[in-house]
Amino acid sequence: MGPRTLRTGIGLLLLAASAAAQERCPWCKDDPALLSRAGLVGHGPMDVGPPQADGRRGSQAIVEELPASQWVFLESAHLRLASALGSESVSGRDRERVEADLARLREVLPDVPRKARKLDPWLRAHLTVMRAEELYARFQALLAVSDADFPERRGAGPFMGDGPYLGEREKFDVVVHASRRSHQAFTLAMCGVSITDSLRWHLNPPHKLIVSIQAEDADLGTDRGLESHLAHNLSHMWLCAYKHFSYDPPIWLDEGLAHLIEKEVDPESTTTDGDEGAMREVSAPKDWPARAARLAATGKAPTFAQLLHAKSFSELEMDAQVCAWSRLRFLADEHPAELAAFLGGVKGQLDDAGYPSGEDLPGLQRRLLKELWGWTPADFDAAWSVWVQARGD
Repeated sequence: MGPRTLRTGIGLLLLAASAAAQERCPWCKDDPALLSRAGLVGHGPMDVGPPQADGRRGSQAIVEELPASQWVFLESAHLRLASALGSESVSGRDRERVEADLARLREVLPDVPRKARKLDPWLRAHLTVMRAEELYARFQALLAVSDADFPERRGAGPFMGDGPYLGEREKFDVVVHASRRSHQAFTLAMCGVSITDSLRWHLNPPHKLIVSIQAEDADLGTDRGLESHLAHNLSHMWLCAYKHFSYDPPIWLDEGLAHLIEKEVDPESTTTDGDEGAMREVSAPKDWPARAARLAATGKAPTFAQLLHAKSFSELEMDAQVCAWSRLRFLADEHPAELAAFLGGVKGQLDDAGYPSGEDLPGLQRRLLKELWGWTPADFDAAWSVWVQARGD
């Protein structure tokens, strides 16, 4: 389920419950110098989640009203995290990956251990935010933009949205629940519907995007599963936010790019979107490059003209998602500058009065394809087909 707009603050509807008080983080110690060195704002209080009608900060409302043994909050340059996850033992499979992440984190927080058999909630929060900020930089590279390209508010110059966070006014919120029940209570309060799986939402005001994730399921309770699933959802939010979330981006582009970001984190991870939210898909093909190559070789791959007209995530069957991902992999690898211009053109269309417009996005994409590559949709199909089969996957 993609982001939708919420036009009224309804934080007071959160279900009442008690939660344990926070302790001080043992790794950054809330030290301003360490936080600044790490590119962090701090552990709160912070305005994560929906705005509160009674004036409370969002983190305060979450602690007071959603049951958890402990909530940990962490704000960085572009994100706000609320996590109810407990400690996690590091498996042998993940040890090398975790130690590499700890090494990067230790460069800015020197008390972080070199090795850890168990990650406490604070360390998990720091790792989650560090990885998400690294993904943010990767996404900006795909767009060929930097923070400096986005003014505080829309003004003179090229249209870049209406705020400093890819075009939105507020940072991106991530709320991770230890239980599905907590997630459902949160989504019910936020949007009036109790959602089973991960939910992305656009809060307007205050002009920001949020994802709520239930980590009760085993595949999301571990940092490995959560990291790739979060990457998928963050990609959706960031593309929607780019140049402001005034209209939905094309479905094939939105989903294909989210798969690209997710599979850069973990090639074996697949998240799909549906009516009950975004969920990890256990029946997806394991080898997407090989599947895409076979579809191209047998002539069974959906054409670009077909992908253009998908109007909901449910219209993209698995093979269409594989081919959407593969086409974006092709463009990102072989035509990065043109892809950045294509994404900017799709998300920056203005009407005659200068307002963002999602009118005739299929036609817009055909025009951009011709302007940037000199391709017709059939030319794109042919160029991608040659590339994907030549990879030999």
